Amino acid sequence: MQELLTFPTDELLKEYEVVVSISLNNESNAVEIEANQIQFQNLLKEAKTKLCELYDEKYCNTLLEKVKPLVDHSDFWRQMTQSVVFYVTPDEVYYYRLSVPIHTGTVVAEQPYVLPLIANFQYVSYYHLLALNHDKFSLYNGRRNKLQEIDLPEEAPDTLTKALGDELTGGELNVGSYNGSEGNSGGVFHGHNEKSNEVEIDQENYFRKVDKYVYEHYSKPTELPLVLFALPKNIADFERLSKNEYLDETRIEASPSQLSFNEIQSHTSEVVDEIINRRYKKLVEKFNETTPEYRLEAQYNDLGMASIQGKIDVLLIEDDYQVHGELDENGQYQESTETKKYVNQLVHNVLKTKGDVYVLEKASMPSDTGIAATLRF
Repeated sequence: MQELLTFPTDELLKEYEVVVSISLNNESNAVEIEANQIQFQNLLKEAKTKLCELYDEKYCNTLLEKVKPLVDHSDFWRQMTQSVVFYVTPDEVYYYRLSVPIHTGTVVAEQPYVLPLIANFQYVSYYHLLALNHDKFSLYNGRRNKLQEIDLPEEAPDTLTKALGDELTGGELNVGSYNGSEGNSGGVFHGHNEKSNEVEIDQENYFRKVDKYVYEHYSKPTELPLVLFALPKNIADFERLSKNEYLDETRIEASPSQLSFNEIQSHTSEVVDEIINRRYKKLVEKFNETTPEYRLEAQYNDLGMASIQGKIDVLLIEDDYQVHGELDENGQYQESTETKKYVNQLVHNVLKTKGDVYVLEKASMPSDTGIAATLRF
């Protein structure tokens, strides 16, 4: 079973003989996990019923056996986020921990049902947050405005003295501060040697070691953006030295030195919410400025053809919008009893051709048709 951290991915944009998509909204907490375990067990039964309409029972059991042990996997459910989505394919099981509420249910089809993932990734991706002080750091997994501190191993250079050891040139280093925190002053360095140049050298050497460690152990393996949380001077110094290609332009300018976890999360949440609001407003403005000949609304045939031809730049979908039908091999809309297939097919086509997809609440939709697209010029 493999957790995925980015979207879209090759694993989810290809077709399979069959894939079971299971979406589960969190109904428990970290202590009382039984509600989620029962909910997941019921979803497996629902998935089996749908699957056995297409395949014999032996095949159904073999496929779902890959995730059945999760029912009793207490540690997994204790780490539950707002929601989780599983994709059970003949060869592998993929899953996402999400930070947004989703609609609970199952879908059995040739393509993974990716609609539950859109809202989670449409404005901000997962990221790492580096809370950096002049002499120590901590690292967090970020999912939108929710953080989870990473338990760093013993060998991590999480303090300056541990990282530099015998390489420390500035003597025994302390930091004086005003009002008990680093504040905007950046701290007043002093040591037994009072060698400011040596202190600066130590700081640069430490930041280089932090940069290399975070890149090699976290950024490079996951390819997630790295967001800095630090004082402006420390941000400037770190950015000047960093060789981490995943270092993001987003930054949180404050000292994490004296902050609790909740305070760090609160600062981060404010920045993330600002980014989401700014990107949403830009999205709506662009849609409203698009002339009618470059817009499509609930024209199912036209949307289908445009998606196959790679003409859709942005696809907007109202949350839980359903269409009774599907696209045939020629991109033509055909009515059917299916309610989730057409929209999911559109989304796959748009993502495969490097378009963007957004799922919005009804009140946030700039169109009143439930589905709309802007076309490439």
